[in-house]
Amino acid sequence: MKSNIEKVYSKLPKTELATQKVEFSAADDIAKILSQVEKAITDANAKLKEFKDAKDEFAKAEAKALKVRATKAKAEASADKMVAQAFKVIDKVGKQADDLGVNRRDVKGFDKLDDLIIELDDKSADIANYDFNLGQ
Repeated sequence: MKSNIEKVYSKLPKTELATQKVEFSAADDIAKILSQVEKAITDANAKLKEFKDAKDEFAKAEAKALKVRATKAKAEASADKMVAQAFKVIDKVGKQADDLGVNRRDVKGFDKLDDLIIELDDKSADIANYDFNLGQ
């Protein structure tokens, strides 16, 4: 028969080994997850930098668009003014050609100016109707 001391003594090494085994297993789990967490932090930092860069780029583009949008009315007025001036020249040349009995289309540059007036008038309308909606 074993004495009480022998019984306790025989049980101690087994308990210590089991404890050490649990500790090693926990250390392995920590080591494994540590590298995964470090990689996740690196990935998160990269994503945050990407977000910041995109936000900065958007802010620059928005500032530029707002600056350009502020010139919209002036650009439209300038184009409209030029169209009006060109129409005056076309009308004047047309009347002079009619007075002389010459076909206005035979006057050098008349057709080209007439075409360009139409194009500029279309551009002016495009400026007037341009959608600068920036999500505001």
